[in-house]
Amino acid sequence: MVMTIKETIQYKKQKQKEYHERNKERILQYQKQYYNKNKEKITEQKKEYKQTEAGKKSNRIKSWKYMGVISDDYESLYEYYLNVEFCELCNVELVEGRYGNNKKCLDHDHITGEFRNVLCCWCNLKRG
Repeated sequence: MVMTIKETIQYKKQKQKEYHERNKERILQYQKQYYNKNKEKITEQKKEYKQTEAGKKSNRIKSWKYMGVISDDYESLYEYYLNVEFCELCNVELVEGRYGNNKKCLDHDHITGEFRNVLCCWCNLKRG
């Protein structure tokens, strides 16, 4: 019997899944040992990644999800967020960073999680 490429890929995935199920503890133990041996290297790599554009994007979207923002398309929401330059309520120029009243914030409904606007920190706090 000759398998197609698609069938071969599915077969290999199934075998790999079965292997992982049979050896779950062994794999977990190996991962822990590897992490303990390479902790400093892994920490440095994570730190470097967070400074890249992909790392910043990933971290910001992860933060939004943690805060309860719900979106069908986080990619386009992120692009929109980056391109907004002025608060959508008071029209003050927005800045990136951690501090300040005109810091850029993603406003969302805390009950439904639905995105509302990109606002300055001050307007976001007043809106509640």
